[in-house]
Amino acid sequence: MKILIVKYLPSGANSNSKKLLDFFLDRIPGQEIEMVDLLKTPAPIFNESSIQAYYKRNYGGQKLDAVEAKLLEKNDQLIAQLKACDLLVLASPMHNFGFPAAMKAYLDAVIFNGETFEMGKKIMSGKKVLTLFTSAGIYSKDSFNLDYPGWNTLALAAKINFNFMGFDEVEVIGTSLRENAEKNLAAAQEEISQVVVEWCR
Repeated sequence: MKILIVKYLPSGANSNSKKLLDFFLDRIPGQEIEMVDLLKTPAPIFNESSIQAYYKRNYGGQKLDAVEAKLLEKNDQLIAQLKACDLLVLASPMHNFGFPAAMKAYLDAVIFNGETFEMGKKIMSGKKVLTLFTSAGIYSKDSFNLDYPGWNTLALAAKINFNFMGFDEVEVIGTSLRENAEKNLAAAQEEISQVVVEWCR
């Protein structure tokens, strides 16, 4: 199994989300792992030129010239990397009830028409994705609304985007380390262990 890890852990060694990722990594010895560290290599963000190149090629079906192709080169590399994996793992903290900007930028950089999604098709079938996060508050995992604790837009965005692309399995595991930290962490680790058993045989 080829596993792609995409991480954004701005707290470094003190990161609570890193604890979840390290727990996962400790349980998958022998797997082929590729790592993207968004702190070291941020995902590209569209500007006026690059988005026009994207529309021209991916919606207009037109060939790009060398200058235009260069604008999407990093996107194409990240997309090829994603398409080559069997399991994608995202690891980050929750910021303001959702994905941090760096992780959202990664998603925008790889969710490309004709490459990783196409309306009515499941282009990314055969793949699984696990999203790991920690938060300051305790939020609902499956109920999303404007009333607390339904503010978990991170889980909602993960489920919408990856189901839209056609991933076979979409799992989100998050925990709060503010109250009952050890108990919450242990519960999240148990969920991760179950995913490893089911997905990484």
